[in-house]
Amino acid sequence: MEAQSVKQLGQRIAELRKKLNLTQTDLATHLGVGSPQIISQIELGQRDIKAWELAKLSRALFVNVAELLLPQDHKSMEQPVLWRVVPKSGQGEKEASFLKHCRDFAAMEELSGVGRPREFPQKTVNPLTIDFQDATRLAEQVRGEFELGARPAASLERTLEDRYGVKVWYDDLDEGSAAATIGDFGPAILMNRKEAPWRRNYNFAHELFHLITWNSIPALELQNNPPLWENIEKIANSFASCLLLPAGAVNIELNERIANNQIEYNDLIAIAREFDVSTEALLYRLLALRLLNKDAVDSIRGDADFRSLDRATMSASWWDPPDLPERFVRLASVAYKKGRLSRARLAQLLNCTLPDVTETLHHYGLDDREIHKKLDLGTA
Repeated sequence: MEAQSVKQLGQRIAELRKKLNLTQTDLATHLGVGSPQIISQIELGQRDIKAWELAKLSRALFVNVAELLLPQDHKSMEQPVLWRVVPKSGQGEKEASFLKHCRDFAAMEELSGVGRPREFPQKTVNPLTIDFQDATRLAEQVRGEFELGARPAASLERTLEDRYGVKVWYDDLDEGSAAATIGDFGPAILMNRKEAPWRRNYNFAHELFHLITWNSIPALELQNNPPLWENIEKIANSFASCLLLPAGAVNIELNERIANNQIEYNDLIAIAREFDVSTEALLYRLLALRLLNKDAVDSIRGDADFRSLDRATMSASWWDPPDLPERFVRLASVAYKKGRLSRARLAQLLNCTLPDVTETLHHYGLDDREIHKKLDLGTA
C-alpha cells in the first residue's frame, strides 16, 4: 500500500475510533496486540496493516473492510441517528453497530436480487407549526396508505419491512429507547429487545412518524434544538396513539363492553390487548377522545387491583424478537443459494460458526441447499 494510502487509512481508523469513544488501549485490546503504541503507529501511517489486522479492526469499528479502505471524506460517517432516549453509555458504538447492520441489510437486498420494495413515502410538514390535529390527520392518512386496517399493530412491523423495506434491528437498549434513520440503505428502525411487545408496537408507530417526516424535520435540526425536539416528540406520541388506536374502532370496542354507563377493568384490559397496546396508551387515548375524563384515568392508573389484573394478562401476549431479523436472514439465504455469497460470509452475517450455518438457517425455517432449477416461461 502506498505511503499516502497508509496515512489516509490511519486517519480514518483514528476518526472511527474517536467517534466510538474508544481509546487506543481499547482498540489495541480488540486487535489483540499488547501495546496502544501499535495503534498510534497505525493511525499516524507509520506502520503497514496486515490483512488479519484489517479484518479485526473493521469488526471493532463496525465497518466492512471495503468501507474502511474508502477515502477519508466518505460521508457514511455522518449518517444521523435520531434517538428517542439517548443511551446513557456507548451511544457511538450502538449507532455504528446499527448502521453497519443497515448497510449489510441493503447489501443482502442487492445480492439476493430482490431489491428494495416500494419507495418510502415522505410527508411534508412544518416543524414549527405542526400540531396535534396534524398528527391525527397524518395517522389516518398513513393507516389508509399503508393498509393497516382497524388493528394497525398486528401488521405494522411486517408492513414496514416487507412492503417498504424498512430495516428493523433489535438491540439491548436503555429502558424506553428506540432510534430511526434514513440513509443510502433506506429507512431503518432500531428497537429495544428488552421491552414488552405492546411497548415495541408503540415505539414502531412513534419512529414511523420520524421516518415519514425525515425530510421535513431533519434529525440534526432536532438534535440541536431541545425545545423543538420536545414538542416534536409530543407530536410523534400523538401520531402513534392515533395510528394504533383508530377512533372509530376504539369506540366500537368500548361501546360493546359498556353496561349501565360502567365498564369493568377486565374489559379495558381486553381492549388494550385487542389493539396490542399498553393499558396506559389506551387510557390516554380514551382521554384524548373524551371517552374518559382525567380523574377517571388517574384513578384507574393508580388502582393496585387494575395493575394486578393488567400484569396477569401479559404473559399470554408476550413474545421475544428473533436474534436476527427474519427478512435479513431470508435475503442472506437467497444470496447464498444464488452463489453470490460465500458460506463463510453467510456464517459471519448470521453470527454463527461455519458448522452451525445449517442449524441456524433451520431455526428460521430455511435450509442451505443450493437449488438452481429454472422454469422456462416460454412465449406469451
